[in-house]
Amino acid sequence: MSVGETLAEARSRAGLSVAELSERTKIRGTVIQCIEQDDYDACGGDVFVRGYVRALASAVGIDARPLIREYDNARTDTSGDTFAHVARVAHPVPPSRPADTAADVPFAAAASAGLSDATAADPLPPAAPPASPPGPPGPSSPADPDVTSADLPALSADPAVTVFDLPVVTEDPAPTVADLPVIPPEPAGPPVPHGDPPVSWTPVPPPVQPRHRTRSRDRRRVAWIAVPVVLVLAAAGVASGLALSSQPTAAGKNAAAVTQPSSHAAHAPLTSTSATPPSATPTPTATTPAPAPPASTALPIASAAGFGPGGLADGDNSRVASNAITRGAPGPWQSQWYATAQFGNLKQGTGLILDLGRTATITSVRIDLASYQGANLQLRVGDTDGPLSSLRVAAAADNVGGTVRLHLRSPQQARYVLIWFTLLPPNGAGQYQATIYHVVVNGHP
Repeated sequence: MSVGETLAEARSRAGLSVAELSERTKIRGTVIQCIEQDDYDACGGDVFVRGYVRALASAVGIDARPLIREYDNARTDTSGDTFAHVARVAHPVPPSRPADTAADVPFAAAASAGLSDATAADPLPPAAPPASPPGPPGPSSPADPDVTSADLPALSADPAVTVFDLPVVTEDPAPTVADLPVIPPEPAGPPVPHGDPPVSWTPVPPPVQPRHRTRSRDRRRVAWIAVPVVLVLAAAGVASGLALSSQPTAAGKNAAAVTQPSSHAAHAPLTSTSATPPSATPTPTATTPAPAPPASTALPIASAAGFGPGGLADGDNSRVASNAITRGAPGPWQSQWYATAQFGNLKQGTGLILDLGRTATITSVRIDLASYQGANLQLRVGDTDGPLSSLRVAAAADNVGGTVRLHLRSPQQARYVLIWFTLLPPNGAGQYQATIYHVVVNGHP
């Protein structure tokens, strides 16, 4: 089975589509489809293919090393000539020089011999007799075969003098500021403007803008608004005064009507009753303050174990569960890793159950998780370590990581505390896994 077929089968077993796998690995769906079809042209090279295969294998929950090894073996078998080409480029072989033949006759030599129509295929002319030792070579000495029209002649008999030697500008090799001509100072007085000013020039003041009487207009506007307001307020005051003046008369009539004794009350005997003087003050009663609740302390934890949907029977890694309640433990408690945050559709949750040894009042719990965010968990309490339904939910938190503090809505009496994960966080290696470093349960014994 090829690399692509193995990845496609593992993705199907994990219940993931190409789009879901692309969302989790951040790899484009077209690249995933090409890899599953063993088409690696769109991946950009062997380095990228190995990285893609490693990420996809981790996401679907299989080992990537056999797949990468199979890919490397296949690439080595099909591209053996590539390494030879790289070796030739790294260590090029210098080209060999073919032997000179009679046909290799330079055109310049033939032209110097006076054969204007000579070509490279024509034989060499007979050699000229040796001449007497020539003098110093000049620009027009044709006897020297090394002198051509491209050789520039010397411009002077003195080899130290060339056209690049610039003439001396001044005799003084070190001129100073004192050698500059003296510029006479300008006469004192007002600055002289450039150009000829007009004979009769008088500065023209800027035009005076007419003053707008905006302030007086604002005052008129305020006055027109204030007058009606004052009139309305005066009318309202007069009406309220009339209403108040009519109220005492009606009150007096009502008081007279109330104080008139009836005929039955007139013949009734008069009795004297003692009333409490209004100045008497009630005696305050002493109140006893309610006792303050005892402070919460860390409760001792007797044991810890992995807990699954069926109870203790299918819990994850119960042999290292005590690391979560032991200070200085060699490592944390971790659940099994899964291909998805939903436990790979294999179960509904996993957790760690704590036994306090006896019933106690629980107020809060502190849990030290891994630093990766994304965990959804519940805090369940109960008196038995039986099935999940026997433990009631006391607190919950979503999308958490690091140190999590759960405060119960009300203190709970229980012996068992269950930390139940309903959604797993990532573990940084392409899988999803729950990790608990330490747990502290606070309450009252």
